[in-house]
Formats: sequence, C-alpha cells, structure tokens
Amino acid sequence: MRIIVTGAASPLGRAVIEQLVRRGHRPVGIVRRLSGVKQMEKLGAEPWSADVRRPDDVVRAFAGADAVYHLAGFFDFWEPTDGVYHAVNVGGTRNVLAAALVAGVKRVVVCSSALTIGEEPGQKGDEFTRHRGLTRTALERSQLEAEQLALRTRKRGVEVVIVNPGIVVAPRDPGWAGRLLQRVVTGSRPYASLAPLSWVWVDDAARGVVRAGEIGADGSRYILSGEIMSSKKFLARVAASVGAPPPRTLPSRLTLAEAALATAMARPMKRRPRLALDEARFLTTGLEVDGSFAAHELGIEYTPSARYIPGLARDYMKTLERFGT
Repeated sequence: MRIIVTGAASPLGRAVIEQLVRRGHRPVGIVRRLSGVKQMEKLGAEPWSADVRRPDDVVRAFAGADAVYHLAGFFDFWEPTDGVYHAVNVGGTRNVLAAALVAGVKRVVVCSSALTIGEEPGQKGDEFTRHRGLTRTALERSQLEAEQLALRTRKRGVEVVIVNPGIVVAPRDPGWAGRLLQRVVTGSRPYASLAPLSWVWVDDAARGVVRAGEIGADGSRYILSGEIMSSKKFLARVAASVGAPPPRTLPSRLTLAEAALATAMARPMKRRPRLALDEARFLTTGLEVDGSFAAHELGIEYTPSARYIPGLARDYMKTLERFGT
C-alpha cells in the first residue's frame, strides 16, 4: 500500500516509517526540510517536501495514496506568535482531510495526543471518558478542535481513526519532551511535579499508530500509554542514569506564579521562558490515561521505562557532547 505519513521527520514519524517499511508498505514521508528528505531516503521511504499549512502542497502529495497517517502537529507549551497552534494543528488537519477527500483516500489516522481526553483530576482517563469541558492550555484546545474536525469529516465518506499517545519518549527529540530531557542530563534541573503523567516509548507508540491504521475501527480512538509516574520520578530516574542532579520541585502555587511572571517577561522579546505558564499548568495538573484498551485491541505491548531510560539518557548525553551543547 502507498501510505502517506505527515510529520515523517519527527521521532514518532521516523519510527512509523520504519514500521511501515518492515510491513512491506510503500510509505511517502511528508517533510518540510532537506534534512528530512535525507532521513526518508535512508529509511527507505519516498520523500515529499510539503507543509501541511499549504493546501496545494498536500493535495499533490496525496495522489494515488491508499491511506494517510497524519502525525504533523505543533506539540509545545510555548509559542510567542499568535495563531501557530491553530494554523498547524487545526489548519493542517483540515488541509490533510481535504486532500484525502480529493484524492479518494479511504482511511486517515489522526495522531493527536492524550491531552484531549480531558479526565478530571484524580480520574484515570480512557477511550470512553467524557471531556471535562475546560481546556487548560492552547495546545489542548487546538488538538481537541482538530480531532472534532476529523471526526466530522467521516460524514463525507472517509474513515477516520484517532490515536492519542501519552508523552512520547524518544532519542534525539528536538521537541518539548526532548528539550526537557536535555536539561535533565546537563544538570539544569528543570521543574518537575508530583502530578501523574502518562509516558510511552516511541517504538511502542509507532506500533500502536500503525496497527490503528491497519485494524482500528472507523470513528474510534486508541490511547497509547505505557507507564504512569510523576515527572519528578521519571526525570529523577533519567538523571540518576547519568549521575546528574534530580529535577527541582516547588509548590504548585509558587510554580504557577513563577511561570506567569517568566512568561509575561519573555513574551515581548519572543524568547522562551525557563518555565512557560501553559507548561506549568500541564505539569502541575498532570495527565493520567489508561492504555490497556489499545494494547488489547491493537495487539501491542508497552516497554517498561526501566528498560529504555538508561540507554535514552546516555543517548542524550552523547548527542550533547557531540555538538558541544
């Protein structure tokens, strides 16, 4: 099958491409940069330079596709430019769905995140949880809107499956989670909290995404979550693997106040604060979702963090040493 993968140069995108190649498919990796083109060629995928924010780029890429795995998105808790969350997460999803309809694609897998489950504090969310109604961050709002848009598109004849990973942990990740891990291994002691978070190893998430595309039920969602532990506990284990000091913790109110001040001071200069307000809201509230339904329905197993954390931490150390950062 000819399968389109948007966001193919991301850590999860590369892992999905690898899974598709192993299964004998012909993946087409949608990338925005030259480095992504080289990565796709190395992985055995057809590279295609396009930006999901540009409808014409996407339409040309989708011709002759059997399925689309939409992984492209903006996952961060800080963005000084207004409209980026909506342009990428909502607008990009709209363009992908429109292109799929034009190309006659039968199935679209939308990879969102578990932030959209919207469980109440103290509750473990699952595929059947009703969203609490209140969104806490701009990221959550944009992803929730993108999901709703995707599910409405089913009325026009395309099958849609939603996948909701927890925090995807991967080597050499330039995104939010990767920056957090970099700060840990360098001894910068980022903020962490006791609130629960759902973590999933990148290879497990990739298998879940691919299986959802292969056997997932139209209109269904699948949560991918391996282990649940606080950011303090998870990051402390990463730090211990390389002999770095553990992350710092502060009372929630003090953390939010510090983040609000740092964000207000950083925004006029458009420079990332040490701790953004939305990031503080996310970390102090937490994310607790159950990945067992997806594991059973999709036939996947989750890798224990104890198995991947030591190698993950060493990889970040080597990368930082290599580039002198």
